[in-house]
Amino acid sequence: MSRSSLVVAAAAGVVGLVFGGTAVAGPSGLRLAERYLNLHQCVYVGSGGHYTNVLPNTANGAFNTGTNVSEVPDTTLSCGQGSGGWRQAPANSAVKAFDLTAGRYLNLHQCVYFSAGQHYTAILPNTPNVNFNTGTNVSNTPDTQLSCGPGGGGWKLVLANSAVRSFDLATSRFLNLHQCVWTSAGMYYMGLLPNTPNVNFNSGTNASSSADTALNCQPGGGGWSLDGLDSAFRPLGS
Repeated sequence: MSRSSLVVAAAAGVVGLVFGGTAVAGPSGLRLAERYLNLHQCVYVGSGGHYTNVLPNTANGAFNTGTNVSEVPDTTLSCGQGSGGWRQAPANSAVKAFDLTAGRYLNLHQCVYFSAGQHYTAILPNTPNVNFNTGTNVSNTPDTQLSCGPGGGGWKLVLANSAVRSFDLATSRFLNLHQCVWTSAGMYYMGLLPNTPNVNFNSGTNASSSADTALNCQPGGGGWSLDGLDSAFRPLGS
Protein backbone atom coordinates (compact mmCIF):
# COMPACT_ATOMS: atom_id res chain seq x y z
CA MET A 1 0.00 0.00 0.00
CA SER A 2 1.35 3.46 -0.89
CA ARG A 3 2.28 5.83 1.95
CA SER A 4 0.17 8.47 0.23
CA SER A 5 -3.01 6.35 0.08
CA LEU A 6 -5.87 8.75 0.78
CA VAL A 7 -9.62 8.65 1.04
CA VAL A 8 -11.70 11.79 0.77
CA ALA A 9 -13.51 12.68 3.98
CA ALA A 10 -16.77 14.55 4.31
CA ALA A 11 -15.26 17.70 5.73
CA ALA A 12 -13.74 20.06 3.18
CA GLY A 13 -9.95 20.13 3.18
CA VAL A 14 -9.66 17.04 5.35
CA VAL A 15 -8.53 13.60 4.23
CA GLY A 16 -8.36 10.19 5.82
CA LEU A 17 -4.83 8.81 6.01
CA VAL A 18 -4.53 5.06 5.57
CA PHE A 19 -2.08 3.35 7.94
CA GLY A 20 -1.87 -0.44 7.95
CA GLY A 21 -5.42 -0.71 6.60
CA THR A 22 -6.87 1.74 9.14
CA ALA A 23 -8.07 5.17 8.04
CA VAL A 24 -7.55 8.06 10.44
CA ALA A 25 -8.52 11.68 10.02
CA GLY A 26 -5.88 14.33 9.50
CA PRO A 27 -5.40 17.73 7.82
CA SER A 28 -4.42 17.49 4.16
CA GLY A 29 -0.67 17.68 3.53
CA LEU A 30 0.35 17.14 7.16
CA ARG A 31 2.17 13.84 6.88
CA LEU A 32 5.68 12.55 6.22
CA ALA A 33 5.83 12.02 2.46
CA GLU A 34 8.50 9.32 2.55
CA ARG A 35 7.64 5.71 3.29
CA TYR A 36 10.64 4.60 5.38
CA LEU A 37 12.44 6.01 8.38
CA ASN A 38 15.90 4.49 8.10
CA LEU A 39 17.37 4.80 11.58
CA HIS A 40 21.08 4.09 11.93
CA GLN A 41 22.40 3.49 15.44
CA CYS A 42 26.20 3.75 15.56
CA VAL A 43 27.84 2.81 18.86
CA TYR A 44 31.51 3.47 19.60
CA VAL A 45 33.78 2.32 22.41
CA GLY A 46 36.91 4.02 23.72
CA SER A 47 38.67 5.07 26.87
CA GLY A 48 35.60 7.12 27.77
CA GLY A 49 33.25 4.14 27.68
CA HIS A 50 30.40 3.89 25.16
CA TYR A 51 29.06 6.61 22.87
CA THR A 52 25.92 6.28 20.70
CA ASN A 53 25.23 8.45 17.65
CA VAL A 54 22.09 8.42 15.49
CA LEU A 55 22.23 11.66 13.47
CA PRO A 56 24.05 12.37 10.19
CA ASN A 57 24.93 16.02 10.73
CA THR A 58 26.92 16.61 13.91
CA ALA A 59 29.90 18.96 13.74
CA ASN A 60 32.12 15.98 14.58
CA GLY A 61 31.73 14.19 11.23
CA ALA A 62 33.81 11.18 12.28
CA PHE A 63 30.78 9.88 14.21
CA ASN A 64 27.95 10.71 11.81
CA THR A 65 25.41 8.14 10.65
CA GLY A 66 23.23 7.45 7.62
CA THR A 67 19.85 8.13 9.28
CA ASN A 68 17.33 9.34 6.67
CA VAL A 69 13.80 9.13 5.32
CA SER A 70 13.35 7.56 1.90
CA GLU A 71 11.06 5.63 -0.42
CA VAL A 72 13.42 2.64 -0.13
CA PRO A 73 14.53 0.76 3.01
CA ASP A 74 18.20 0.89 3.99
CA THR A 75 19.79 -2.53 4.47
CA THR A 76 23.41 -1.54 5.12
CA LEU A 77 24.57 0.26 8.27
CA SER A 78 26.33 3.59 7.64
CA CYS A 79 28.60 4.88 10.43
CA GLY A 80 31.48 7.33 10.58
CA GLN A 81 34.87 5.77 11.21
CA GLY A 82 35.29 7.31 14.68
CA SER A 83 38.42 9.11 15.90
CA GLY A 84 40.51 9.86 18.97
CA GLY A 85 40.74 6.21 19.98
CA TRP A 86 37.01 5.60 19.55
CA ARG A 87 36.11 2.61 17.37
CA GLN A 88 32.78 1.20 16.21
CA ALA A 89 31.13 -1.56 18.28
CA PRO A 90 29.29 -3.72 15.68
CA ALA A 91 27.51 -5.84 18.32
CA ASN A 92 25.58 -2.78 19.52
CA SER A 93 25.18 -1.00 16.17
CA ALA A 94 22.40 -1.58 13.63
CA VAL A 95 20.18 -0.07 10.94
CA LYS A 96 16.40 -0.50 10.98
CA ALA A 97 13.99 0.58 8.22
CA PHE A 98 10.64 1.47 9.80
CA ASP A 99 7.74 1.30 7.31
CA LEU A 100 5.68 4.38 8.13
CA THR A 101 2.64 2.94 6.33
CA ALA A 102 2.44 0.17 8.94
CA GLY A 103 0.76 2.32 11.57
CA ARG A 104 -0.17 5.75 12.81
CA TYR A 105 2.45 6.05 15.56
CA LEU A 106 6.22 5.88 15.66
CA ASN A 107 6.92 4.52 19.14
CA LEU A 108 10.52 5.37 20.10
CA HIS A 109 11.95 3.50 23.08
CA GLN A 110 15.10 4.98 24.61
CA CYS A 111 16.89 2.51 26.89
CA VAL A 112 19.83 3.80 28.91
CA TYR A 113 22.23 1.50 30.73
CA PHE A 114 24.86 2.35 33.36
CA SER A 115 28.13 0.74 34.43
CA ALA A 116 31.08 2.18 36.36
CA GLY A 117 30.13 5.79 35.67
CA GLN A 118 29.43 5.16 31.98
CA HIS A 119 26.11 5.59 30.16
CA TYR A 120 25.10 3.63 27.07
CA THR A 121 21.99 4.58 25.07
CA ALA A 122 20.11 2.13 22.83
CA ILE A 123 17.22 3.00 20.49
CA LEU A 124 16.89 0.08 18.06
CA PRO A 125 15.26 -3.38 18.46
CA ASN A 126 17.59 -5.35 16.18
CA THR A 127 21.23 -5.10 17.28
CA PRO A 128 23.28 -8.33 17.40
CA ASN A 129 23.60 -7.95 21.19
CA VAL A 130 19.95 -8.66 22.02
CA ASN A 131 20.43 -7.88 25.73
CA PHE A 132 20.34 -4.18 24.83
CA ASN A 133 17.54 -4.15 22.25
CA THR A 134 14.48 -1.93 22.60
CA GLY A 135 10.80 -1.99 21.64
CA THR A 136 10.93 0.81 19.03
CA ASN A 137 8.22 0.19 16.41
CA VAL A 138 5.51 1.61 14.15
CA SER A 139 1.94 0.76 15.15
CA ASN A 140 -1.68 1.91 15.01
CA THR A 141 -1.61 2.28 18.80
CA PRO A 142 0.70 4.43 20.94
CA ASP A 143 2.99 2.51 23.27
CA THR A 144 2.61 3.42 26.93
CA GLN A 145 5.05 0.94 28.49
CA LEU A 146 8.82 1.06 28.04
CA SER A 147 10.38 -2.07 26.50
CA CYS A 148 14.13 -2.60 27.09
CA GLY A 149 16.46 -5.56 27.08
CA PRO A 150 17.78 -6.46 30.55
CA GLY A 151 21.38 -5.45 29.86
CA GLY A 152 24.33 -7.62 30.77
CA GLY A 153 28.05 -7.71 31.51
CA GLY A 154 27.62 -5.40 34.49
CA TRP A 155 25.35 -2.95 32.65
CA LYS A 156 22.07 -2.11 34.42
CA LEU A 157 19.00 -0.33 33.03
CA VAL A 158 18.60 3.26 34.31
CA LEU A 159 14.89 4.09 34.38
CA ALA A 160 15.51 7.77 35.25
CA ASN A 161 17.05 8.33 31.82
CA SER A 162 14.96 5.86 29.84
CA ALA A 163 11.57 6.55 28.26
CA VAL A 164 9.09 5.71 25.50
CA ARG A 165 7.46 8.38 23.32
CA SER A 166 4.78 7.97 20.64
CA PHE A 167 4.90 10.37 17.68
CA ASP A 168 1.68 10.79 15.66
CA LEU A 169 2.50 10.30 11.96
CA ALA A 170 -1.02 11.13 10.78
CA THR A 171 -0.75 14.86 11.45
CA SER A 172 3.00 15.48 11.17
CA ARG A 173 4.96 16.53 8.13
CA PHE A 174 8.32 16.40 9.92
CA LEU A 175 10.01 14.20 12.49
CA ASN A 176 12.41 16.60 14.23
CA LEU A 177 15.13 14.54 15.90
CA HIS A 178 17.24 16.28 18.54
CA GLN A 179 20.37 14.39 19.58
CA CYS A 180 21.72 15.83 22.82
CA VAL A 181 25.13 14.71 24.03
CA TRP A 182 26.53 15.45 27.48
CA THR A 183 30.06 14.87 28.69
CA SER A 184 31.69 14.33 32.08
CA ALA A 185 35.34 13.44 32.77
CA GLY A 186 35.90 12.16 29.23
CA MET A 187 32.68 10.10 29.18
CA TYR A 188 29.71 10.74 26.89
CA TYR A 189 25.96 10.26 27.20
CA MET A 190 23.41 10.70 24.37
CA GLY A 191 19.70 11.41 24.86
CA LEU A 192 17.07 11.56 22.11
CA LEU A 193 13.70 11.76 23.89
CA PRO A 194 11.92 14.71 25.56
CA ASN A 195 10.16 12.88 28.38
CA THR A 196 12.59 10.98 30.60
CA PRO A 197 12.04 11.28 34.38
CA ASN A 198 15.42 13.03 34.70
CA VAL A 199 14.36 16.23 32.94
CA ASN A 200 17.89 17.69 32.99
CA PHE A 201 18.75 15.36 30.11
CA ASN A 202 15.66 15.71 27.92
CA SER A 203 15.72 16.77 24.27
CA GLY A 204 13.36 18.60 21.90
CA THR A 205 12.55 15.66 19.62
CA ASN A 206 9.03 16.06 18.21
CA ALA A 207 6.70 15.41 15.29
CA SER A 208 5.31 18.60 13.75
CA SER A 209 3.88 20.30 10.68
CA SER A 210 7.05 22.43 10.50
CA ALA A 211 10.79 21.81 10.53
CA ASP A 212 12.70 22.84 13.65
CA THR A 213 15.41 25.44 13.12
CA ALA A 214 17.40 25.21 16.37
CA LEU A 215 18.78 22.53 18.67
CA ASN A 216 16.79 22.01 21.87
CA CYS A 217 18.65 20.30 24.71
CA GLN A 218 18.48 20.55 28.48
CA PRO A 219 21.74 21.62 30.18
CA GLY A 220 22.52 18.38 32.01
CA GLY A 221 23.46 18.17 35.67
CA GLY A 222 25.46 16.30 38.28
CA GLY A 223 28.75 17.22 36.62
CA TRP A 224 27.50 16.51 33.09
CA SER A 225 27.56 19.43 30.62
CA LEU A 226 26.20 19.76 27.08
CA ASP A 227 28.66 18.89 24.30
CA GLY A 228 27.81 21.08 21.30
CA LEU A 229 30.25 19.33 18.95
CA ASP A 230 28.41 16.01 19.06
CA SER A 231 24.88 17.34 19.57
CA ALA A 232 22.66 18.11 16.57
CA PHE A 233 19.09 18.26 15.32
CA ARG A 234 17.69 16.99 12.04
CA PRO A 235 14.22 17.61 10.55
CA LEU A 236 13.29 14.46 8.63
CA GLY A 237 10.56 14.97 6.03
CA SER A 238 9.77 17.23 3.10
